Amino acid sequence: MVWKIIIEILVLWALYAGYMAVIVGKRGPLGGLFFYPREVQDRALRLGLITLAELKKRKRFAYILLLAFMLIVPMIMILFVNGARSWFDCTWQFCVLFLGAEFFDWLFIDTIWVALSDWWLIPGAEDLEPMWHTPKAKAWKMPKLVFLAMPLAVIVGAVCWAIGLLLK
Repeated sequence: MVWKIIIEILVLWALYAGYMAVIVGKRGPLGGLFFYPREVQDRALRLGLITLAELKKRKRFAYILLLAFMLIVPMIMILFVNGARSWFDCTWQFCVLFLGAEFFDWLFIDTIWVALSDWWLIPGAEDLEPMWHTPKAKAWKMPKLVFLAMPLAVIVGAVCWAIGLLLK
């Protein structure tokens, strides 16, 4: 079971990388502008780098896609690949899969790609970089997510368990 979960986490990592490619593929860092602090978004809007309508549209699309990726894919893994049917099994597996995916986001996306590379810089917002473009700014994201994962796992675990009851 441990190897199966590790492989599933690696699959989630690949899906997360694909998700980011879709989000920033056409517009570069402006495609993911909604991830930036409000001050950076406002500056990009004032500079005419993006419109408010495009920013809202991209944010809505990205969060719907992220919700599907972070909830539906793990549910499929938990119920159909792993065959979990008890509330406890559904809950702990979702918690581990969620934290595994978020570890990739925190380390590889936020810390290495965003904070340590120049790819994500927004022209004209260089003075705002210390707010988000340093490893220090990203340091507390993962510890905060550990606490978010627990109640989320309880809820998603209950949903998986209920779906599992219907599949019996």
